[in-house]
Amino acid sequence: MFGKKPPSEPSKSKQPSQSQSLSNVTLTGGMVQLGQAGGNLQQSQTGNLNVQQQGITGAEVVTLLEQLEATVKQSALNPAQQEELLDYLRPAKREAGKETPSKELVGQNLKQVSETMQTLKDTTEAGKSLWQTGTDIFRAVAPWLGVAAAFFGV
Repeated sequence: MFGKKPPSEPSKSKQPSQSQSLSNVTLTGGMVQLGQAGGNLQQSQTGNLNVQQQGITGAEVVTLLEQLEATVKQSALNPAQQEELLDYLRPAKREAGKETPSKELVGQNLKQVSETMQTLKDTTEAGKSLWQTGTDIFRAVAPWLGVAAAFFGV
């Protein structure tokens, strides 16, 4: 009457499989690690580590801006369009080269460069290829400035 009940059998059902995934994610200056507590945890991590993870120096920013300046000068844009871009690019490059640069000033000038380049991208064939070069440079410089690449519209 008050005897022991036989122990119930452990559940034979399978545990549900669980998965976490990130794709098409751009992460600058950090790493993401996902995991789930429990048995049989398997974890893999892939991705490209670029110079952005290590951070870049002011001298490297100047080099990148010099590359952008050379690309603008070699582009098929008319001289007035080139000069408009260079009017903002040169002060940004000059400021980035200082011992203690004002990153805010560099960012403001580069934002003007990116806005002008976006307009040229939409209105000229030469602006399209120039925009591609510009976006690569803006993405590389953004962490140094402490802003997201979206600040430049990329």
